[in-house]
Amino acid sequence: MDHQAVVITGAGGGLGSAAAMLLARRGYPLVLTGRTRATLDATAALVTQAGGAALVIAGDASDEVHVGAVFAAAAAHFGGCAAVLHGAATHGTPMRLVDVPLEEWEHVMATNLRSTFLVTRSALRLMVPAGRGSIVLVSSAGVLRGFPLAAPYAATKSALVGFARTLAAEVSPEGVRVNVLTPGAMTETAIFHSAMPGIAREMGFGEDEMIPLLEGMSALRRPCSCEEIARAAVFMLTDDASAMTGQNLVVDAGLTT
Repeated sequence: MDHQAVVITGAGGGLGSAAAMLLARRGYPLVLTGRTRATLDATAALVTQAGGAALVIAGDASDEVHVGAVFAAAAAHFGGCAAVLHGAATHGTPMRLVDVPLEEWEHVMATNLRSTFLVTRSALRLMVPAGRGSIVLVSSAGVLRGFPLAAPYAATKSALVGFARTLAAEVSPEGVRVNVLTPGAMTETAIFHSAMPGIAREMGFGEDEMIPLLEGMSALRRPCSCEEIARAAVFMLTDDASAMTGQNLVVDAGLTT
């Protein structure tokens, strides 16, 4: 790839930060976006330490104006967008579906799916004319196995696979690859840690009991680190995976084995 930017949404989180550092070490300039300026600045500082360049734009990935500004900045500062890692998401409040208010459902749909549409559309408007690009959408292995109290989240993350396969058929002839990365449900991320207390409480477990229980479900008997998932993300984002499109790469310590 050239010196065009890699855009990372959810760049203040564990996966986004780890991927940013790996990409910086390989010489890719980065556009980092997410809701929280402080965590984005922390990621940008790590990128700088790794010898890379990062542009920080805080905002909501489900907001059309913000997403447009992110990709306009990628074009203005770095000449375009070489790749996108779309990791911005919310788990939502752990609860039984019969108790989910419409507002909660719509919040999760907007944060996880409307953002996917907006980010992908803006990326394609730069990538298709350039005749190249890679888009990686982040799902969750939890939706492949099925865990309770997460129906809205599971609906959005499951939808990414069909969305990516359809887009791959649509834009791969124009040089743009679209894939899904599916990390393990126990990856050490903010979403995991924010959702776990509520899930444990609703299921009648202590949080200290839930972690060993989940670890025991995977073949490797352990969680995945953010760096392990980030290495897979960088593979898919770059020309290392030049023949890969419309695929779902599962990296979950054997949770779905």
